[in-house]
Amino acid sequence: MITNYIQSGDWKASDSASIVASKSYYLIKLRALLNLKFRYASEKATYNPSLNYLIEKINFNEHKEKRITLQKITKLLEAMPEISKVEIKKKYEGRKIVDAILNIYPSKQFISTMIENNQLTKRTEKAFIADESVKVEPMAFEYDSSATFHREKTAYNIKK
Repeated sequence: MITNYIQSGDWKASDSASIVASKSYYLIKLRALLNLKFRYASEKATYNPSLNYLIEKINFNEHKEKRITLQKITKLLEAMPEISKVEIKKKYEGRKIVDAILNIYPSKQFISTMIENNQLTKRTEKAFIADESVKVEPMAFEYDSSATFHREKTAYNIKK
């Protein structure tokens, strides 16, 4: 799964270190899925998957009973630092839960990580070859002084 994720290029805009460092199979799958769905995350954005969709995507087959499955998946999601809160809207058939919609809200740290990763992705997409080397757009955090950054940025723009 991780190999497919990396080969597709989606790792560029994700927190791949946290995905690989996950301690369980389900957390790896959930982190990869959330990194894909929250690629353009903002504070008011939510991801609204159904319980059945999550069960299918992460291959969660520990329980046949939806109530227990919903509890376990909610517990997994709420324990993730990438998520600030989870709201659940249950769908019933009689008294039995048949599905649920989970409104997942990203944490502020996760939003800032995704914004930074998106900037780095755009940077690599704009790279070009000049003077027999690959040129990538300079970023301010890479330089000790703003004068050095502006000098490198100007040189980059000229070569571009």
